[in-house]
Amino acid sequence: MVEVALFNINDISLLFSGFLALVLACLLFFTQQQGRIKQVYWQLLALFFFLGALRTFDTLVYWNINVRDTLSLVSANFFFLFGFAFFLQGPLLFWFTRAAIFRDFALTKRDALHLIPAVCYPIYIYQIFHQLPTEKKLQYVHDWSHVTGDPYFEGLIWAQRLALFLYSLLCAYQLHQYIHHLRAHHCVLNKVDLQWLKLLVIGFFAINCWTLLTLVDTRFINLLSAEFLGEFESHFYLIYMSVLVVYLLKNSNGFSDIQIEHTIAPEPLPEEPQQQLVEKLTDFMEQNKPYLEPHITVERLAIKLNVSPKLLSCTINNQMHMNFFELIGTYRVAEAKKRLADSELRQKPISEIMKSCGFNSKSVFNQAFKKTVGVTPSHYRQQHLH
Repeated sequence: MVEVALFNINDISLLFSGFLALVLACLLFFTQQQGRIKQVYWQLLALFFFLGALRTFDTLVYWNINVRDTLSLVSANFFFLFGFAFFLQGPLLFWFTRAAIFRDFALTKRDALHLIPAVCYPIYIYQIFHQLPTEKKLQYVHDWSHVTGDPYFEGLIWAQRLALFLYSLLCAYQLHQYIHHLRAHHCVLNKVDLQWLKLLVIGFFAINCWTLLTLVDTRFINLLSAEFLGEFESHFYLIYMSVLVVYLLKNSNGFSDIQIEHTIAPEPLPEEPQQQLVEKLTDFMEQNKPYLEPHITVERLAIKLNVSPKLLSCTINNQMHMNFFELIGTYRVAEAKKRLADSELRQKPISEIMKSCGFNSKSVFNQAFKKTVGVTPSHYRQQHLH
């Protein structure tokens, strides 16, 4: 008795890459991401990977003989169902890339224009395939040359591949421009975690370059066999998904957020007078207490106040006669005094109060406190609680 294998090596690559895409989609969709990027944009990235899984399923359904023959006995309408994913993946990655790079990115009504091809796909595929008689549809299902010989189907194939290629090129260009921006602003690139974004964008661009080259070769040049090109594309996608999953599992922070001071800001507002900025700064410090953030910087505070870091630093130096770190230290010590003198916090260790006020180092805290108050934190607590 001769046994027929259900899946070949190429099918295994498709199955595993689809599974890994689903894993990434679930991790991103159901995990609450911390950081600057809004949760909705992480969910768009999750949908990007989910659509990738649908594409691998769609490919497997058509090219695996056993699956294709079984499904075609039930209905020919199982085929070409998820072609809209080609038109939707590009915009999703483009929006996420912009959300990662640009500080105040937000989707607008104009962005809905990117969805027009995906919305039109069901109408188009109905006109060229689903409304056909069953016998005619089965010819498209069982004979790929029938598909490529149809100008309407062939035009759709080119539109799908070109859409993915152009969007991936646009994402890669955005990333290139962002790296150029960081260098132009003298940012130290190794302090900006771009590795995951590079893997995501450049890997996707490389895959779509290969896909487009495969299409050009099979239609015009015929240097390599179409079977080899298609199998290599499947293996390439499996490698891409595997690298992303390994990176996500290897790093405790996952796809870590780009720090807000490293993002591209919108056009700056006209600079306001320093005295007016002092009042704005004082009100913001008292109401929002940004000094409680352990890693607050002049750049982050300037972003919160919507002014340039240079203007904020000059204002603190010229109008308040101290530097940024002295200003933050003053507010932190004042907050520590309140908490050390609070009878409700009597049992709370001084080390915890120190951390809750934004200090990371016990020696720095003691030194700053004694310099400002004249006594150590423990002595101050004894004075006010006994």
